[in-house]
Amino acid sequence: MNAPDADFIIIGSGPAGVSAAFPLIAAGRRVLMLDAGDDLGLQEENRSVRVLGSDLESLRVDDGSSPKLQTPVSRGILERFQRDAGISGNGFKPIGSLARGGLSNIWGAQISYLDAGDIADWPIDLASLQSSYERVAQRIGISTNADLTTGADGEAVLPFGATAAHVLRRHKAAKPADGSFRLFAAVNAILSEARPGRAACDLRGDCLYGCPSGAIYNSRHDLLLLRKSPHFRLLDNRRAVSLTRDLGWTVKTADGSSFSAPRIILAAGVLGTAALLTDLLPIGQQGLRLLNSPTLAIPLLSPARLLRSTTPTHSLAQLGLSLRYGDGASDYVTGAIYEVGSLPVQSFVNRMPLGRKAGRAAFELIAGSLLVATIYYPGDQSRSYIHRDATAKKGLTVRGGFTDGFEIRAEALKKALRREWKRLGLIQLPGASLAEPGIDAHFAGTLPMGEAGPFGTSSDGELNLHPGLYVVDGSILPDLSSKYITMTIMANADRIAHRLAALEAPAAQ
Repeated sequence: MNAPDADFIIIGSGPAGVSAAFPLIAAGRRVLMLDAGDDLGLQEENRSVRVLGSDLESLRVDDGSSPKLQTPVSRGILERFQRDAGISGNGFKPIGSLARGGLSNIWGAQISYLDAGDIADWPIDLASLQSSYERVAQRIGISTNADLTTGADGEAVLPFGATAAHVLRRHKAAKPADGSFRLFAAVNAILSEARPGRAACDLRGDCLYGCPSGAIYNSRHDLLLLRKSPHFRLLDNRRAVSLTRDLGWTVKTADGSSFSAPRIILAAGVLGTAALLTDLLPIGQQGLRLLNSPTLAIPLLSPARLLRSTTPTHSLAQLGLSLRYGDGASDYVTGAIYEVGSLPVQSFVNRMPLGRKAGRAAFELIAGSLLVATIYYPGDQSRSYIHRDATAKKGLTVRGGFTDGFEIRAEALKKALRREWKRLGLIQLPGASLAEPGIDAHFAGTLPMGEAGPFGTSSDGELNLHPGLYVVDGSILPDLSSKYITMTIMANADRIAHRLAALEAPAAQ
């Protein structure tokens, strides 16, 4: 038998994959990362190409999805994933990435941390995640929005937009007595101070177009550091297509290559990982349970800010919010508030009952007073399953939906939120909508840690049915709170990799 190519093969270069790689190479383990993408073309794109697209993709008919999913870079990533990964949707938008850096190319970059209540049913405790949270935060760089006129307490900050700052001041002046609604400055994975290889945010509003300054965290940045290690090797354009086990594990790629290692770490994203495991799991007629976060989008108007100009800021979340709607541990929603003036104009002009020229003029007149709130429910309010596609040899179809009675709960939430908007001096405009399942891209629960049976994994993400095959992406999160989960996915991958690094001594060099 030929010698293995590495001690560990990591499939995927997204946030989970790089978070698993750092502890392993620090412990002297040989790591081979297989990536379906590359960095070709990144340097040659000018701003007009990034904003309009090489084929003017940004001028296509609005499909009703989030503005961040309609940019040229997003369209290219999502269309390639749906084409090459063989995953279709039925009442569900399958979102994944085969690009260098995975979904960190198009993520919202908002940071949330789970608390003890959020993981009460997990096979790990919060203490086991805490040091990993801290390591990841230090590595990626995070900043909190702040009203710079009030001074800062030493924490890295970026300036609020004027309308967001106005709303937060209203909230602090008249908080709800029961504390059920919270509004706070958003924390984002974006730099307010430059780092080697990454500039600070320049407030140009290019956040949705690839952030050419590198201020927004993208796991591609980490690959530059990883490649400096003699224990790390990255192979471009190697899309993994199958996994087989003999004495160890072998990964076959779309170009006909194969690579072997005693242990494989899957970090391909929930849908990408499911596609790789199609032939290794008994996905029957019922399908593989998939948790995702039902999402509401709500347009808001601040009359106090009408006809006032916008202020320079970034396009990421300005404010974070949470609202409890029940007594259960997970009975709360979270969300973010964005300033519309910092988002792509065309996404809003296309939805106005006016011609393009008149719509743009009207939008520019009121943009400084407009906000958009995105609200996320916990995953237990979703009902989505991954099925094998009977018409394709290895294809998958995701069928999406909501739990019974969810629409009624969603309407009740809108009513509760209207009371909060009124208290904040905001008017909820017509057009609040429930997004198609999948749009949120908050996926989890397909291969939960601590669950017995063929779809379960250990607390270290090792598949019950397949020793030596580990998963570190969102697939293994046992449940899905309404909080943003990328930070937790990265921290959990870091935690698992530290444990795996201690399994055995480094191979002889």
